[in-house]
Amino acid sequence: MLETRNGEKVKIEFGSIHEFVDYITKTPLNESFRWTSLASNASDKGWHGTRSFEEASDLLKHGWPDMSEKLTTKLKAEGKMEPSYVSKIVYDVQGFQPIVPLYLQGVPTSMASRKKVVMKQKVVTINKDVSYSGGTPVDTIMEESIKAFRIIKKLESQGYRVNLNVCLGTKRWPSSSADTDEQYYVRIRVKSANEKLNVSKLAFPLVNPSMLRRILFRFIEVYPSVSKSFVCSYGYPANDKDMKREFDGITLPAFISTDIDKIRNLEDIKGLKI
Repeated sequence: MLETRNGEKVKIEFGSIHEFVDYITKTPLNESFRWTSLASNASDKGWHGTRSFEEASDLLKHGWPDMSEKLTTKLKAEGKMEPSYVSKIVYDVQGFQPIVPLYLQGVPTSMASRKKVVMKQKVVTINKDVSYSGGTPVDTIMEESIKAFRIIKKLESQGYRVNLNVCLGTKRWPSSSADTDEQYYVRIRVKSANEKLNVSKLAFPLVNPSMLRRILFRFIEVYPSVSKSFVCSYGYPANDKDMKREFDGITLPAFISTDIDKIRNLEDIKGLKI
């Protein structure tokens, strides 16, 4: 776990799902939430996406079979992005320019030509923002998150190796009685570049609303410095520009307005409206 503080702004990064789950389950409730009702434990499946924190934790650790099956079927039909090419000089029996020393030596492949070749695999870091407000419908969260899944699939089908993170940004609600600017940014690595796209493993953290409304809420309930101003609402979501500024890599906003079918290359992804 890596913590960075800049005044009242705190950034916390976890290297894996296991590391994050270990932290939120072993860290006691903070002083602000110790004697309150916990949103992470509420029984409202319609808003949370699961029946309990325990169910959410189990799906996070062991996969979400129902959604995994649906996503696998959907992603099989996903179109590939256009490959990225680089221009390379090659030597052959014909070309646009003779290589005199080779010609004088009698080497048959003494002509230079240009050839387009597919770029070698590159590592790309993608951050999926899951900072949705309480008024965002469950179906909307899932639809927006599936868009991110499709983008990851496109990238990997083109040959990119992807580091994938789930991110939350939450701020203290403005108040006339306080002038603090308390805010927290959390990033969790859910897939490393050396791992293949595992739909079963990623279905829950990337798509289920409980990743935010139970799992990440539990983080707010246990992180020691969170003040009582977060108790009722758990803060309000950081905006897309805040999220892009805080984390390196490419940030996929909470709401992706671009037609995913029209995304053809990495530059299209970098250019998503924020």
